[in-house]
Amino acid sequence: MAAPCGVALGLCAMRLTKLQSTGCMASTPDNSFVTTELVNLTLTPVIEAGADTTLTGGCDCVVASYRGTDKLKRFEFEVTAPKLSPAMYYLLMGGTAFSAGGFPVGYVWPTEAACGDTQPAVALEFWVKHWNGDAQDPTYPWIHHVYPQTYWQLGQQQFQNDFAQPTITGFSRKNECWGDGPYGDGPEALYGTPIDISTGTFYYDDTVSLPTDTECDFADVTPGS
Repeated sequence: MAAPCGVALGLCAMRLTKLQSTGCMASTPDNSFVTTELVNLTLTPVIEAGADTTLTGGCDCVVASYRGTDKLKRFEFEVTAPKLSPAMYYLLMGGTAFSAGGFPVGYVWPTEAACGDTQPAVALEFWVKHWNGDAQDPTYPWIHHVYPQTYWQLGQQQFQNDFAQPTITGFSRKNECWGDGPYGDGPEALYGTPIDISTGTFYYDDTVSLPTDTECDFADVTPGS
């Protein structure tokens, strides 16, 4: 069998997992959320350019020069998620999600952060189709992206005579406490090879089905579930 090397197509699911300030998964209840109704996710690497210095002699001739290597610092994200889910906003930004009839029905924006306040953190995962030729790959149908610690704020909100497409923006940090994740679908669980994914990863995923959409509500996850 040839090594998988297809094209990414679509944006099919996003999963958020609430974290403690240490980066370890927060306990139940209400520590997970899945949506399969997204419009767009932009992932931008933040690169620090390497040092570029030149020593010029007295006759304006270059004596020596040096160009350092560029360095990956983090990733930044912008997600267009059209459905207004109080549960999703709460996991991403804190604030307050309030309920009626056993379901979250509203959201109160977080107040201005005081000095020393801890911003909420979530692990971000998303799935795109692994496309080969004119069909989804039958052996590895998905490409699974994982960013084990991310922080978020509200992006642009525009309401007009059309469907609203609100955005949220975030950035990543390294998270050594995530390990292989609590869901049993990390690269070590699938392929049996221990690997450090604390900065972020993508891998070909042979799971047949995507995580179940929680339909704008919270879900509970414990390790191995």
